[in-house]
This record gives sequence, structure tokens and C-alpha cells, in this order.
Amino acid sequence: MKVLVIGDIIIDRYIYGASTRLSPEAPVPVVTQERIVETVGGAGLVYENLKSLGVDVSLYEPDQPTSIKTRVMCDGHYVTRIDKDYIADGYDVLEELQEFPFNKYDYVILSDYNKGVLEFSEQIIQLANKAGCCVIVDPKKSAEHYKGAWLVKPNEKEFTELDFDLWQGNIITTRAGKNVVASIDNVVYDIPVDVVEVNDVTGAGDCFLASFVYGLTKGYDYKHCIELAVKGSTKAVTHLGTYTLAVSDLEDRIVFTNGVFDILHKGHFELLAEAKTLGEKLIVGINSDASVKRLKGETRPINNQIKRISQLEILPWVDQVVVFDEDTPYELIKKLKPHLIVKGGDYKIEEVVGNDLADVHIVSTVDGYSTTSIIEASK
Repeated sequence: MKVLVIGDIIIDRYIYGASTRLSPEAPVPVVTQERIVETVGGAGLVYENLKSLGVDVSLYEPDQPTSIKTRVMCDGHYVTRIDKDYIADGYDVLEELQEFPFNKYDYVILSDYNKGVLEFSEQIIQLANKAGCCVIVDPKKSAEHYKGAWLVKPNEKEFTELDFDLWQGNIITTRAGKNVVASIDNVVYDIPVDVVEVNDVTGAGDCFLASFVYGLTKGYDYKHCIELAVKGSTKAVTHLGTYTLAVSDLEDRIVFTNGVFDILHKGHFELLAEAKTLGEKLIVGINSDASVKRLKGETRPINNQIKRISQLEILPWVDQVVVFDEDTPYELIKKLKPHLIVKGGDYKIEEVVGNDLADVHIVSTVDGYSTTSIIEASK
């Protein structure tokens, strides 16, 4: 799945400092500047989050001026914000997009901050729809500007003030700490939001949108996608300043490895131990007894699958053991959707079953250890 982000890119600048006195000129703190941090916001933050989450994403960057939001943070508190706004030439953007290869993308996100890039949003939606893209909009203008979008995501204020209460298509409405309400393909969702201590709401909507689209690219159902979006935005507001999400913020990173695991030895232990460090959950797929016999002959396995399961489950690194009856774990990998597949050093990445379904990590082989050599030595 490929995603394109179009919209207003904003620079978020943070001036961090401390204060020990009030100004003699006015009843305001005198802030001693300690550091300045710049991060990308708006459409840029949606892009950065999707990229961090491992999504195949591109950002359309028009040759237009970029607005800057400067926030002064004193002793961990928000003092003031200074905006330097530039309005892009929306007509120039539309002209540039006439020949844009939208057909390369599955989803197009329009991140509208009303800074001009999406002045002609309806026409841009038409271009994307013509190429077969699903258009998702984070709006700042009235609903009529986004006709033809597959889904819109207003907040509660935008829902009423921008006429999204009249929207006939797919819609997700965020409500600042209250349940998220959505209607997608005529199914209504009401997703609860955890109560957390809010440090900064900056970028929370962008994190919500990125998390939702991440779920779509993983093939999750809409309910789970919204739940991930709630989780992502909730995580964002607990941080001071804009926050870039990691997969571990949304879900346990699942690592998968597989094999017969007949007689466990040092090579197995080191592979499993390293695999566990690469994620939060390690799932081990093992061949069924019938599968092992087909692959290795009638004398194998030495230990039946019940024993092999119990041996693996007692190890501190293994979270789950799953038996598969096929000759390869390809169908199992498709079902489990792991983030990473781990195999030993006797494999090359292109040889690993499922390398088209997930990233692959190769663990160095421990020389001198193999089940076959143990069996031969015991004879």
C-alpha cells in the first residue's frame, strides 16, 4: 500500500527556557532561553509519523512559502505562541498536480490547515479519484470543499461549524477526550478514549490520522484502525511538543521465526534470544509431525509436536508457539501479520519464506551446533 500526503507543511519551533523573575516592564516572566527545537508540523507531521510507522509514504512539497509557529515554553509551561503565516498560491499547486502520478498511490491524505495549498481541494480530490485513490481529509474549510472524498475527519467543533453534520459519506469525528464517533460504510463506531494527563495537544490530530492510515495499510478492519488512531493521538498528547509515533506506541511489535525445533541446542537459544530483543512479542511457528516427516523422513521428528511445544513454551523468550501443517509457514505468516521475520545465518533474505510479507532479520549461525549433528553423534 502506498500513501501520498498533500497539504500545508508547517514548521513548529519551540523556544525552551526558564524564569526566575518577572519583567519590570510588564507582569510577564523574563525567560532565559536555553534551547530551540524545530520540528515539522501539519502535513509534514502526518508524513513523518507514517514514515516512522513503516508506511510506504510520499510527501508532496510544493514550491511555496512555509508558515512558522513559534512556541515559548518556560519551566515546562506554555507561555505564548507567535505565528508567521504565509498563504500558498493554491492555483499554482493545482496546476502542478494536473500531471501528478496519482495512480501510483492507494491512499491520498489531504492535510488542510487553511494555508492555501488545498484551496482547490475539490478539484484535487477529483484528480485523485480519477486515478483510483481513496482520499482521506483532515479539514479546515466547510464540508462542500471536500466533495468526493472517501473519508473526512473533523473534530467536534468543525463537525458543527463547518457543516459536517450534513456529510453523507464516511466520517470520523474526534471529540477532545470523549469517545470518537465514526460512520464508515454505513457502520457506526463509538470508540472510547482513555483519560490521560494532557501535556500538549499540538499535532494530536496528525498522529490520529497517521495511525488510522497505518492501520488501513496493514489490512486491519475499520474498528481496529480507529482504535489505533485513538491510541496514537492519546500517546501524542502526553508529550510536550510535537511527537512522532513508533509502531510500539500503537501495538506490540510481533516477531516471527519458524523451524522444526526438534532437539533444542545453543544455536536455537541464541536465535530465540536475539529475536525477542527485536520486538515485544515473539511467536514461534513449528512444523507439525506430519510436516516434519514429509521434509526430513520417517525417522523424524525425534520429539513429537506436543513435546516440542512444551520445550519452547518454557523458554523465557517465547511468547507463543503455533503449529503449521504445510511444508512452509507462508499461510501462517499471512494470518499472523508479523512485523519482522527472523531466521538463522544459513539463509539469505531473499530465500526466507514470507520475505514479501514482512521485513527479515538474519541472526548469525552458531558454528558446530545443529540437530542433525546431535543425532549423528548420538548413534
